[in-house]
Amino acid sequence: MVQSDADTSFYTSAMSHSATEILSKFIALAPSLPLHAKANMPGKILLFEVFKLFTSSPEAMGYLIIVLSSLGALLLYGICKRLFHNRKMAFYAFTLYILVPCKLFFFPILNTVTPVFMLLCFYFFAIYLENKKLWVAWLLGLSGYILILFEPSPLITGFVFIGILIYALKEKRLSKKDIYRLLINTFLAFGVAYIIFYALFSFNLFGALLYILRGAGDFNLIQGRGYQIWIIENSKEFFYGAGIPVLVIFIYMTANVFVQTRTLKDLAQWSLENIFIISLLVTYVVLLFLGINRGEVTRLWIYLAVLFQVPASIFIAKINKSGALFFLVAATLAIQAMITLHRVGFVIP
Repeated sequence: MVQSDADTSFYTSAMSHSATEILSKFIALAPSLPLHAKANMPGKILLFEVFKLFTSSPEAMGYLIIVLSSLGALLLYGICKRLFHNRKMAFYAFTLYILVPCKLFFFPILNTVTPVFMLLCFYFFAIYLENKKLWVAWLLGLSGYILILFEPSPLITGFVFIGILIYALKEKRLSKKDIYRLLINTFLAFGVAYIIFYALFSFNLFGALLYILRGAGDFNLIQGRGYQIWIIENSKEFFYGAGIPVLVIFIYMTANVFVQTRTLKDLAQWSLENIFIISLLVTYVVLLFLGINRGEVTRLWIYLAVLFQVPASIFIAKINKSGALFFLVAATLAIQAMITLHRVGFVIP
């Protein structure tokens, strides 16, 4: 699968071009690259350039992808522990991340690595909420640059960042000055990374991003993919890929939030858990109606499926003797994965 241009062409592109060449000539090279490589940001090819430093075996690279993707479980554990201050809930999120069906189904495709870069941004954000150190804001800005270089789609999860910031401001965990310092230093770090890549490699991140966005729009037109049908089909596909019990719990928790919110006073007293749930719902709705991804969301929305494990973990952790329910949810995800993995067609190049 790593070698195949039918499944993913990042390996062959990395074997054919150097990292410097990919960065300095990306827009010029992209039309001549195989399908997936020319339709994605160069960060995915660059990841294989990094792998080349350790091995030339595509099989070994496949295992490296699985290891790298699995590191996201540690990041999610750290994020949940810092945001919600609940070790049990963080452990549940850690475990459910490992078992996300759509992620297991698409190993070793690089979409399974995308959540790691997104969660790295979340992790630095969570650290800043605790210590308000400027160096953390700089790390957030640098990780944001790396995220866009690899895959810009998770930027849509910025709605969750905004929701958490609003809650932190309301609870006086952050002052307005702290938020200004966070935003200014994050953008400064991002700008420094942009200037360094432009100065060293003549790489224009925003130019590459616009090229990829135009390509995505053209793909939908060429393939004749309409818009309306995917509102339902994407929802069904995502519901299954993120995990049936996880989405059932999310729907219940979302309904419960709205049922309990009858006045503006109730709205003002929302907990962080409620803010996270509604922010995640907003993220999903905006992404759904944005219409960029028309089909294939089991693979393309893996990063979003990862975040949906958090509300489920919150719900389970709040139940007395939660071990039985946690085992039931985790076992159901595992069974989903085992059923779907039998349908994976491994390509022999």
